[in-house]
Amino acid sequence: MNTAIRGNIKSTVLEKIVESQPHSVFFIADYTDLGAAETIRKILFEATLRGILEKAAHGIYVKPKVSRFGKVPIPLEKLAKEIAERDKCRILPTGSTAANLIGLSTQVPMNLSYITTGSTRTVEIGNRKIFFRHASPKNFAAKGTAMPLLIQGLREISEENIAGAEFEAIRRFIEKQQDPYLQEDLRLAPIWIQRIIKKILQNETLATAKP
Repeated sequence: MNTAIRGNIKSTVLEKIVESQPHSVFFIADYTDLGAAETIRKILFEATLRGILEKAAHGIYVKPKVSRFGKVPIPLEKLAKEIAERDKCRILPTGSTAANLIGLSTQVPMNLSYITTGSTRTVEIGNRKIFFRHASPKNFAAKGTAMPLLIQGLREISEENIAGAEFEAIRRFIEKQQDPYLQEDLRLAPIWIQRIIKKILQNETLATAKP
């Protein structure tokens, strides 16, 4: 490649990096319209040598964020969303990831798990991992955001483990979400999950009706 052309590509890429916010994510594929993938990889690698970027995983780079306490790791949730956006697919937290987001588990999972409309794969970020598992489109049929997460989280806990504390966690989650499609999306849930959600919603309605 002509040195001048490569220099222009490098300047363009570095300018975008410098102007971006900390924890911005950069993919080699973002800039292949400017030049060959190998050229972009070399430019991003040079940026890591200069400390402008850090390599998070294969083909994935992150602009560091530093607080007065030191370097702040990028949240894996943000990386997962950025990867999904790059791949033009949808993702939904599942397993212990979903249970934690709902409040059914206080243990923050070391690794994150998602179902996706994209391909099944594992992305390693240091000593942590993001698991993506391909799932059928019916898992993404809901109009709102609350019910899909409730379905995944409750499946992780299972019906026999839903008691008083779990009911309260679900109630708080529903109140916080304020999802206008919750009732409509309820039909997509397994019957046992429908029973739990309906019981919570009926109790809320009765409580609201009191003078």
